[in-house]
Amino acid sequence: MEPHIVECLCCGHQRSFTPGPSRYEEAGECPRCAYVGWADADELSERTRRLFRDLPLERRLKLRTV
Repeated sequence: MEPHIVECLCCGHQRSFTPGPSRYEEAGECPRCAYVGWADADELSERTRRLFRDLPLERRLKLRTV
């Protein structure tokens, strides 16, 4: 599988990520802020980025992936 760019949902740090054979392969924690929420950078709009960064951490922890 090809590497793609993922973006931290907390601080916006972007990095290359090559997922393993499992669809739910974890990208690990962010080297900048240690948060573990990532999304494909190409799939995030500026509005979505802003919503995630403005949301308090305790509220973000209650979100679930689909």
